[in-house]
Amino acid sequence: PDPMGAHTAGLGVVIAAALAAGARGLVITVGGSASTDGGTGALRALGTRFLDDDGAELPYGGAALARLGRIDRSRLLEPPAAGVEILTDVTNPLLGRLGAAHVYGPQKGATTAEIDELDAGLTRLAELLGGEPGAPGAGAAGGTAYGLAAAWGASILPGAHRVAELAGLAATLSGADLVITGEGRFDATSAQGKVVGTVVDYAHAAGDVPVALVAGTVDAPLPPGITTHEDLTRLAGSTAAASTEPERWLEHAGAALAARTTTHP
Repeated sequence: PDPMGAHTAGLGVVIAAALAAGARGLVITVGGSASTDGGTGALRALGTRFLDDDGAELPYGGAALARLGRIDRSRLLEPPAAGVEILTDVTNPLLGRLGAAHVYGPQKGATTAEIDELDAGLTRLAELLGGEPGAPGAGAAGGTAYGLAAAWGASILPGAHRVAELAGLAATLSGADLVITGEGRFDATSAQGKVVGTVVDYAHAAGDVPVALVAGTVDAPLPPGITTHEDLTRLAGSTAAASTEPERWLEHAGAALAARTTTHP
């Protein structure tokens, strides 16, 4: 991993290609990135220049942002007419102890000193780019959500809720007896804007429809609304066994849930 040099230019190339192909609006899902560059790589691919105090273009990656002196947006492509939505599964702001560098930097291989350096760079970026670095979700994907929102006016939205809207989940749950949802690893963040938590919210709104969880592992207390669950690792005896034969253990989980579930006519 290269936590200091990793960047989002590839995302910007894809966005530019979509615009060139005539996209009228964009829905961009972000998360699980290796970068902490505040979306500057993507913005560079879209025409923005990030310069130091001498007017030289900065290298790609988050490490260089602390030396940012000026941002030239004169050649930045216009966003599509129907707008841009950024879908995230986290609510972290851009900066500080709950921000992109401090929370997710360690997962990307950054040391303590590098995390401080990355956060300082993002702070400098926010000083010059403006926008709302404190907005929920701004820190998603190393600050990519922030960068696109600040430079392009993109909306940052809870991804799971937006997908639920597009899929018509509320109507689907109307009259349901049971909802089954799942996740690879259910942990303390799973109920905070991710799929499981969103399904629980929708089930509650549909009249407290009971929710059953099937997860690879369950590592946190279950929130209200989840009435029963199955842990594939526990069923299989180990994570390796569950991963090797997932279909088998999912069938076991389904059978166990069915045996415990009573529905009404």
